[in-house]
Amino acid sequence: MRKFKTFYLRVLIMTLCAFFALSVSVLTPEVEAASETPITETKKTEANTYIEDDDDALALARAIAIDEAKLEAESIVEELQVEAVQETEAQVVEATEAETVEETIVETESSSSTSSSTESTSEGSSYVSGSASSGYLVDIENPDPNYTSYAIHLSDSDRDLAERIIMGEAGSMGYTGMAIVAQCLRDAFVMGGHSDIATVISKYGYYGSTSITPSQTCKDVVNYIFDQGGAAVQHRTLVFYSTAYCSSAWHESQDFVCQYGVVRFFDM
Repeated sequence: MRKFKTFYLRVLIMTLCAFFALSVSVLTPEVEAASETPITETKKTEANTYIEDDDDALALARAIAIDEAKLEAESIVEELQVEAVQETEAQVVEATEAETVEETIVETESSSSTSSSTESTSEGSSYVSGSASSGYLVDIENPDPNYTSYAIHLSDSDRDLAERIIMGEAGSMGYTGMAIVAQCLRDAFVMGGHSDIATVISKYGYYGSTSITPSQTCKDVVNYIFDQGGAAVQHRTLVFYSTAYCSSAWHESQDFVCQYGVVRFFDM
């Protein structure tokens, strides 16, 4: 619209300049020429008016020139209007196409994100994410159909210690990683018939720090595994080790269950 207004002002200025130049040319040289050559016969105009002298001829010529200039200016304005409309339509089409492309990109990224959230991509993992209908957080290659998970009532001191050891062992592994570690702790507690978490930690060699304040995610994991009797995998898990820090022939001699990231989990 701003471009159209600029063109329109330029057209008006050009028209005024043309009119001024035409007026000068009509009123000077042609007047002198007309005075030297008097009109000897009467001329009839298209409007059936009669030109009696040179002044009438000059006035008529000027009027015709003005009309022609106006018509030309109107024609130019119409062309500019058409161009402005076409340019506006092109901009609307371009903006629509750009918006469509952006929406497609967003939908593609959303689809990719959803796919990533439902399939494990942890390097070296021997599982894929379990479906909600499976009842387990992850599906493994060798599920035990006879495995049963149990809910355990924890005292306040046992709950605090369980949260702290899980946070110390797997605080950087996210909800699922912490859940597998918590299942190891719970399964060992059940298998040994122990009465407190401290005994399990000592017997199975947990070395994680207990000085780290548990996150809300860690607290949610303890609630799921111990209070609700949930399970991360359909198999008893008791021991684990991180391949990032060592290799363990003893662990590898046990019954391999799964690997999450760089941590390998085993039954005994």
